[in-house]
Amino acid sequence: MDAPRRVRVRMAPQLRRQQILDAALEQFSVFGVAGATMEGIAQRVGLTKAGLYAHFAGKDEIFETLVRSFLFHPMQQDSWRWQEADSLEEAVDRFLERVYALVHDARMQAIFRLLIAESARVPDLILRWHQGFIASHARIRQEELNEGIDRGLIADNPVSRDFTVVAAPALLALVTCMTLGGDTAAAKLAQIKAAHRHMLLVVLDPAAADAMRRTCGPSNEAAEAN
Repeated sequence: MDAPRRVRVRMAPQLRRQQILDAALEQFSVFGVAGATMEGIAQRVGLTKAGLYAHFAGKDEIFETLVRSFLFHPMQQDSWRWQEADSLEEAVDRFLERVYALVHDARMQAIFRLLIAESARVPDLILRWHQGFIASHARIRQEELNEGIDRGLIADNPVSRDFTVVAAPALLALVTCMTLGGDTAAAKLAQIKAAHRHMLLVVLDPAAADAMRRTCGPSNEAAEAN
């Protein structure tokens, strides 16, 4: 009796691209971006190399798409976009909810590991990715913060003018999650998130900033200006 013929299922392009990205992330995690091959990625998803090239021009484009998919994930969009009647507390909690959901994401952790590993092997490529994607992401988030500053909802200070500082504790949380794992990581993450929330509510509060300026007095303000 002849074996049943294998029926090839035609997948929707968007689903196929996601399947390729998932397979590529596995390949990159094992071999690195430099060591992985388009042929190996194609085999993981049951495509020929030509079929894979119909979706992506090469490994660099695949990895850039992976990075972009998290930095510009819909969950990340409008992180600080002020809604009508928003309080600072509501804006901070919305931002932290979105950021720490990504911290827990296993795919985000895998991509972060790759960024660290590849920075030593191909620093020029990492610099290009940083300028093209990471810096662009930070600029968009900073524009959202600037809107809150202009409306008087966020204090105008060195922290609020630098999104990378605003988000810095989340990076510590990501490293903690990657290195500790289990209940130890969960407990530490809760502490980091609580401290992150407290820091933002204090540092970004316009009333608290005004009170600090009054306490410091004109002599300290002049020193800061210099």
